[in-house]
Amino acid sequence: MKRLSSFAICNALFLVASPVWAATQGTPGATSVGSITINASVTPEVNITNLDDITFSSADLRRAVNIGTGASASDAVCVWSNNPDRSYYITAYGDGASDAFILNDGTRTISYTVTWADNATSTTGGQQLTSATKSPQFISSATQPDCAGADTAQVGISLTATDIGAMESTTTYTGVLTLLVTPS
Repeated sequence: MKRLSSFAICNALFLVASPVWAATQGTPGATSVGSITINASVTPEVNITNLDDITFSSADLRRAVNIGTGASASDAVCVWSNNPDRSYYITAYGDGASDAFILNDGTRTISYTVTWADNATSTTGGQQLTSATKSPQFISSATQPDCAGADTAQVGISLTATDIGAMESTTTYTGVLTLLVTPS
C-alpha cells in the first residue's frame, strides 16, 4: 500500500509538471485534419553598437586651459532593447582602480566624468553616471537591434579645467570606458 501511494504521488507530480498539449489528431478517412499550437517567446535582449573612440584635440584642450573651463566630447551610439517599453540600463566601468574613470600617460592620471542621454542629439548633457553603478532606466527609440543605422543615445566625456591644467605636455593620456547595457 505504501509503495502504491508513492507511485500515485509521483505520477500526479509528473502530470502537474507536464506541459498541456493542445494538438488535435486527425481521424482516418478520405481526408484527415489535425492542428497544432505554436508557441514562441524570447528573453529580454539589448544591443549597443556604433561606438567610436573619443579623442580630445590639443586645440580644444588648449582653449579650455586658456579660458579656464573644462572640455567635453561625445559619441552618438545605437542602443536597442526588446523590452515592451524599450527600456534599458547602463553601467559604466573605467579602467582605473575600482573601475574609476581615469586617463593616464603611464605615470600620471587625470579623472573624467561620464554622462548618458537616451537621445542621440541631446544638448543637455544627460545623466551623470557613477562608475560600476547601474544607471536609472533609459528608453530606446530603436525597433531593430542595429537601430536601422541610426543613433539613439549619446555618451559624453568631460574633463575639468583643473585636470586639463595638470596634464603634462607632449604626452598622450588614454583610458578605456566599458559600457554594459542590460534589459533590467
